[in-house]
Amino acid sequence: MGNNSLLTKFLLTNMNIETEFELMVKRHENRSKTKTSIQDVLQVMVDNPQKVWWWAWEFGGRVTSKGGYLSHRACARASDLAIHYPELVEDRKIGRFKVYRLKVENMASIDMFLHAK
Repeated sequence: MGNNSLLTKFLLTNMNIETEFELMVKRHENRSKTKTSIQDVLQVMVDNPQKVWWWAWEFGGRVTSKGGYLSHRACARASDLAIHYPELVEDRKIGRFKVYRLKVENMASIDMFLHAK
């Protein structure tokens, strides 16, 4: 019975497999076809104010509120932001990896940066 209850748990958790897959297909089809920019990464951080720290790999595959799609290059763009614009994004190391934080205390500068392009 233990295996059946585990199977039931997985089935209940994955009831919306096709629905979730179709959502991913729509996001992929509706993404902008432009390269991932540092503005796109910054926009995703602004779009998700409830999230404080980001692992670099969390950016890939996201879509901004403005329709920008973040490719696998988003990790590098997050690093670029922290290196070239430390007043906008902070980075810290955890083991071998870095995490990134939007410096909400500088929202005026962030807003100007996003609207400069």
